[in-house]
Amino acid sequence: MIQKTKKSVLLSLAVATTVSMVGNTQAFAFGEYAQGDGTKKLNSGLIATQDYKTWYDTKWNQQETGEMDSGKVVLTPGKNEKSLNFAWYSKEKGNPQIRISENQDMSQAKIFVGTVKPIEKSNLFNTYVASNKVVVENYLQENRMYYYQYSIDGQNWSEAKKYQTHSFSDYQAILVGDPQIGASGSNGQGTKEDTDIAVNTYAWNKTLNSALGENGIAKNASFILSAGDQIDYSDDNYVIREQEYAGYLYPEVLRTIPVSTTIGNHESKGDDYSYHYNNPNTSELGSTESGGDYYYSYGDALYIVLNSNNRNVEEHRQLMTQAVKSHEDAKWKIVMFHHDIYGSGSPHSDVDGANLRILFAPLMDEFNIDMCLTGHDHSYARTYQILDGKVIETEGVGEGVSNAVNPEGTLYIAAGSATGSKFYTLNTTKQYYLAERSNTPVPTFSTIDVSSNELTLKTYDYEGNKYANDVSLRKTDGETSIIEEKDAVKKLDLSVMTSGSKMRIQDALENVDTILDTRDDSVSVNELTNKYNTDEDPVNYYGYAQNGYGDESNNRVLKKGYSTLLDKTLYENNTNAPVSADAITNAYANLTYAQKEVVTTTEFTELKNQFVDAEKALMTAIIGNKKGEYKKETVDAFKKTLENLKGQADETKITKSELTQLSTKLADERNKFAQSANEKDFEVRPEQQQKPNASHTPNANVSNNGTSTKPSNSIKTGDNEPIGLFGATGITALAIAWFLKRRNK
Repeated sequence: MIQKTKKSVLLSLAVATTVSMVGNTQAFAFGEYAQGDGTKKLNSGLIATQDYKTWYDTKWNQQETGEMDSGKVVLTPGKNEKSLNFAWYSKEKGNPQIRISENQDMSQAKIFVGTVKPIEKSNLFNTYVASNKVVVENYLQENRMYYYQYSIDGQNWSEAKKYQTHSFSDYQAILVGDPQIGASGSNGQGTKEDTDIAVNTYAWNKTLNSALGENGIAKNASFILSAGDQIDYSDDNYVIREQEYAGYLYPEVLRTIPVSTTIGNHESKGDDYSYHYNNPNTSELGSTESGGDYYYSYGDALYIVLNSNNRNVEEHRQLMTQAVKSHEDAKWKIVMFHHDIYGSGSPHSDVDGANLRILFAPLMDEFNIDMCLTGHDHSYARTYQILDGKVIETEGVGEGVSNAVNPEGTLYIAAGSATGSKFYTLNTTKQYYLAERSNTPVPTFSTIDVSSNELTLKTYDYEGNKYANDVSLRKTDGETSIIEEKDAVKKLDLSVMTSGSKMRIQDALENVDTILDTRDDSVSVNELTNKYNTDEDPVNYYGYAQNGYGDESNNRVLKKGYSTLLDKTLYENNTNAPVSADAITNAYANLTYAQKEVVTTTEFTELKNQFVDAEKALMTAIIGNKKGEYKKETVDAFKKTLENLKGQADETKITKSELTQLSTKLADERNKFAQSANEKDFEVRPEQQQKPNASHTPNANVSNNGTSTKPSNSIKTGDNEPIGLFGATGITALAIAWFLKRRNK
């Protein structure tokens, strides 16, 4: 039997401790907001405050101070923790540069030169002609204070801004969802009097100050993760879009901390996203008009950012492969994209989110992603550990505070709204995969603490109050997941194995698929990929079913029977039972056992050859009293031992451990037999000689004077029985032929 400390496996076949998915004491009580327009209540409340009125009159509504500035510099993560990227608009085209120093007076500054692209962007208040980008590469050190300035001519520099680095190994990030500046309504949209942009900007600024301000909960955070829909206006009126970008870029804290964004559906059709941000390792893979996928590493974590508006799975797979190869020893793999494939908001979670689940969820399993960060729902949701659409029961994971150690599967987070610009009601039916959900109408943000062995996510509202339960993932060194083990086993070459080894491998793989209820979904995945963005596409740009692919109950979701994964995770919501920890433990044990105990045909042939050599030694042995000859009882004992050992050499069952033990035992027995030969001649007294009788035939190998003579061919034992497991060499040849036949089956 096997007991595994999850993946550090001791080879036996067993179950470990039983764990439970639920039952933890909930540390906080976070309710689900009833139906109603939470956005209007929030915004009307904010507008009525004196603080908002003062901010609006003295800061936002003062054009001369740059309240409508879409060109503000944006810091984004570099390709690693020692790098930092910059982007900004300018009203003139020049030669973009960043200079950075550890001295506030900018002495001993290092200058980095970037690239420029011509643009034509206006927000009615300012017109911009250039998008400037600069990369500060492999320059930064941890726990240092830097100062930077930017310029387009090398003569006129911006005001110096601070940039503080923190630990590269133990650090904090911030997660925000759907700021969606301008989404609260259409009050003066496109004009200076657009109060929706103003109130959303105010709430956005308040959220970031609560997180990153002087007394902020995460004032030492290293970067921000923004899960898409930074702006609201999705059509090609770039004036409105740039006004919303001005609101998104307004908070002063964004001059001092990088922000890693993903492309939401509301900004995916415009090229302005690609001009405002300077993302690292950008790729054409997964691209729409706004840009494609990208990735970067920070300490022990690899961050992969996908454009989920693009439904070409193969392109995303290629990008993720590149990303993983760039940081193969990453302890954590975190993916962020916009659409919440395992969320709970209505209508997205059971419509476009569910449709896109078909494409993106298998990628999370394939690449063994630890945490998947999404937005889109404007409602907070946290799943249990999910693998292949199944909840994996995990010790310490429940509806309350969750602490998982070496968990299987992926933890999915759908962030709430960071501005309150829009709120959705929750899905009427709480989905089976959810551990916790909330849509209390208040802006929120989360912190993610990252170290080499732990990720901890905590969620707050913009007043700094706890909004959801804490959740953490911990890993111990040397641990692997069941998917990693499965992938390793699938790569083994079955053609070089014994039939028994092949059977153990196939049984172990089938067992994993059985407990996860794995179903072939290739037909739907291939169709969604191949017909993407064509007239025959089963879903439209926003992921809603079309062209007759919709279900009768809801024509915006793909119909039942179209996708096996969608059937399992949506249409079978009420019957999708979790996978027990015991089942996972046992399946993992089977995989590791089958992999460790592989016997190759070459190894088994070597064992057979050992038996052939041992039989040859037995067949050429002479029974007698001369030096080098053997006693009859010694020969008989060796013959019996070989028969017993030969019975254990079953090609259809033998494991590597058994083969090793058998080979060692056979070699030992053969050596013992060789050493048991007479060391000198023995004289046989007359009374010891055996006299012939009617029932006994004299040994043909013994002469009348009692001495032995060598046989001309087969060796006799004294009672006319041939020596060897099968007698003569002809039977031995048959035995070898039998083994070869079994091997070639």
